[in-house]
Amino acid sequence: MKKIVIAGGTGFIGTYIVERFQKAGYTVLIVSRNPKHISWNPIGLTEALEDAEAVINLAGKSISCLYTEENKKAIIESRINTTLWLGNAILSCVTPPKVWINASATGIYKPSFDHLMTEDETEYGNDFLAEVVQHWEKTFFAFQLHETRQIALRTSVVLGKGGGALQPLVALSRLWLGGKQGDGKQIMSWIHEEDYFHILQFLIADKTMHGVINCTSPHPIPNREFMEQLRKCLRVPVGISAPEFAVKIGAKFRGIEPDFILNSVNVYPKRLLYAGFQFSYPDTVKALKELLCK
Repeated sequence: MKKIVIAGGTGFIGTYIVERFQKAGYTVLIVSRNPKHISWNPIGLTEALEDAEAVINLAGKSISCLYTEENKKAIIESRINTTLWLGNAILSCVTPPKVWINASATGIYKPSFDHLMTEDETEYGNDFLAEVVQHWEKTFFAFQLHETRQIALRTSVVLGKGGGALQPLVALSRLWLGGKQGDGKQIMSWIHEEDYFHILQFLIADKTMHGVINCTSPHPIPNREFMEQLRKCLRVPVGISAPEFAVKIGAKFRGIEPDFILNSVNVYPKRLLYAGFQFSYPDTVKALKELLCK
């Protein structure tokens, strides 16, 4: 039975893909600080990685928080350290994993409304998150692994049933507060949780895929339209909009940065589409219907 190692497999996304890989017939080992799982001890980590089909690194403090100095330090260190620990453990393997997929983020790109950001972009954003992702990817690709393909998976917002960004928007909509946020023109890039899993499968199977890959739906959508579709799916007739100042107050109250809601993230999965990947949920109508309307 093929083995998959998932670092940080206890969060919203990790829990989902652990279950999906297990259902697909893989032996799944989880690396985390939980005593029930593989620890970050170098010896145990190397042993877990030996002869693995793939290692998927999702570890790192959530970026859904306020960017205090303490949180900034934890966000950076948790990503850099776990990447270093995995890279060094792979170097110690006799039979290293065939592919190392390291989480990354679409937050590396500059905010954009009209221009689709693909993997070809060379000019990045200059805010905190963009700097974190650049440092993270630089650390990742600094490892020269001749027997292990390396993929930095720049993932957008993952829409799923078990948590994540969708649930607060559903709650607001059911209170009739699900109108546009800000002016509603900001673009949302997103991915359905099942497509996320299938992308991982695709990247493991396709031996030609390496480097940076955008993990987003091919149809990013303005915030105004997303909220309209969400209300329609929930059969909520009215959605009171939130002006920018209210979004900023509400975000701080929820303990997240307003930029998560107000920035325009217009990202396109060029390399996946060129490689022949087919999305099961390419647009929000189909995705929201599967997630919420059953």
